[in-house]
Amino acid sequence: MAELSTYHKLLQMKETDKNLAHKDYQDSVEVFEEVATKMYELLKKKEQAEAHYQKQIQHSMQITDLHTSFQYIDRLEKQIANLQQAIHTARSDMQQKQESLTSAHVEMKKYEKIIDRKEYHIHTVRTYEEKKQMDDMSMQQFLSQGIR
Repeated sequence: MAELSTYHKLLQMKETDKNLAHKDYQDSVEVFEEVATKMYELLKKKEQAEAHYQKQIQHSMQITDLHTSFQYIDRLEKQIANLQQAIHTARSDMQQKQESLTSAHVEMKKYEKIIDRKEYHIHTVRTYEEKKQMDDMSMQQFLSQGIR
């Protein structure tokens, strides 16, 4: 029975590891979503700036206004390029954390399976012992009645 309690303690440790891995994964998902949201907002700004730039080109505007709009779009493109690297890093981190979570979950399930098998084995042995005792008691009772 002490062996079974050891497995329960190991299961608790694995469950704690899984919970920590889950928290790390959730944190990485939040970071990814935050960076992706920033990317979406920048792409939206760029789209609006390009639409504004096209309107400026169609209407006769001053060159300085066109140049300023073009520089703004160029800065947005550079920010987008930087964010793409951040998104790639965040996605890689999120995938690595997901793999860790999966691994921790599998380890926890292994210990649950071991415990289930041990408990089944203990139950089987107990049942066998009880049946054996009942047989012995029946035999003793039969022998004691047969002697009379």
